[in-house]
Amino acid sequence: MKELHVLAVMAVILFFMFFSAIVRMREIRSGAESARTSQTNRVMVPPPDPSIFEGLKIAPHGREPTDMVFINVTRAIRGTEYEGGEFDERPAREVILSPYWIDLKETTNSAYQKFIKMTHRHAQEIMVFYGDIAYLFEPTLPAVGVSWFDANAYCAWNGKRLPTEAEWEYAAGGNGLGRWPWGNDYIVGIANIREGEDGFAYTAPVGSYEAGRSVFGLYDTAGNVGEWVLDWYDEFFYKEGQITLPQGPDEGKTKVVRGGSWDNVASDTRNTKRFPVAPHRKEATIGFRCAMDAPPGS
Repeated sequence: MKELHVLAVMAVILFFMFFSAIVRMREIRSGAESARTSQTNRVMVPPPDPSIFEGLKIAPHGREPTDMVFINVTRAIRGTEYEGGEFDERPAREVILSPYWIDLKETTNSAYQKFIKMTHRHAQEIMVFYGDIAYLFEPTLPAVGVSWFDANAYCAWNGKRLPTEAEWEYAAGGNGLGRWPWGNDYIVGIANIREGEDGFAYTAPVGSYEAGRSVFGLYDTAGNVGEWVLDWYDEFFYKEGQITLPQGPDEGKTKVVRGGSWDNVASDTRNTKRFPVAPHRKEATIGFRCAMDAPPGS
């Protein structure tokens, strides 16, 4: 009888724990939804002079064609000497690259869903998210809930590849030209981040921030979603790694994510900021864009 009494008490305790967890989860989801729907009005920043992009070579490429920009580069500065940067962003060194193409915008849910339909790959999924998850999968938003392996497979299916870390950084406006794609100072409303009046609590439709484009015309290289790149992460690679066509170490435990997301503060969306992330992770804050080698005559 005593044992039955103990079991009954334990059952009651477990029931209340389970009930409390459900209530708390609903409170969190309600709070998250409230945060999304009660965003302050977006600060509108004047777009840059369109003439600065007139010299860019932009063309659609891929099985599912998307606009890509041609990056005609042989030498570039990778890394920074900025005192506010992390140790794994230093030193600033010259590296040798080959000309390449890179997507102007992040891959959308719409494009990724076509890939799933045609290849029967598993659906996108988010490991942890407290808001209405359906919102994240709207067609014009960047594809999230994809691992590095998923992003790599999509790019290959589309006749492309993930950009190397050095290629991503240069196209995002690195090369010593500024700490962010547009210059040395963060401007409120110019990108989708955690702080600031950007108008979105979570992801924004790709290409929403005209004023935040990089010098090569790329959208959303700061904020919105962080982006998987090809390389394995090595905290000392910028100091000790190869400088000719660098592609990171041969192996590792984490891949590199660049650009920061809607859930990062401004300082984490700098051109040279590096994030190590386990390649199997599927987050609401990580997406990708593709690149490709430049064919002869590009």
